[in-house]
Amino acid sequence: METERVRTKRPLAVALGGLVFGTLACRSAPVAPLPAWQGELEARVRELEARYRAGNLLGVADLYADDGEIVDASGRRVRGRTELDAYWSGIEEPLDWRLATHALRGSEHVAYQTGTSTLSLRQEGVPVTYVTDFLVVWRREPDGEWKIELDLYWPSEPR
Repeated sequence: METERVRTKRPLAVALGGLVFGTLACRSAPVAPLPAWQGELEARVRELEARYRAGNLLGVADLYADDGEIVDASGRRVRGRTELDAYWSGIEEPLDWRLATHALRGSEHVAYQTGTSTLSLRQEGVPVTYVTDFLVVWRREPDGEWKIELDLYWPSEPR
């Protein structure tokens, strides 16, 4: 009987030892710093949210390239500075905007971002919230600023 008890404890001890060693190994592994461009783009995303919340809708539009484009799930396209300004300034009562980034990949000159957008506004006095998934292509302009070149969005699937 005593031999059986030792045998049943051994796999547990090995598993716990592996868990402890694995945890210690993960803690000591150095974490590579994020490239500067990723931090710059995350700051741009926070800027989009802040401008929207402040009601600065032309400021939101300004973060798009002059030849930028928005495409919604139905295929409707908004192209160029005039249409982008009209699209964003057409929102009468902005309330809140939260952008959650799922992936951000690219380089110093061009990058893409995927995520979920939760945008709230008041339509005819009633608060409305739209939840969409998005793919945004960012490009660095000659002056060094990141601008949105392409913004695709579609209704978010329930998670």
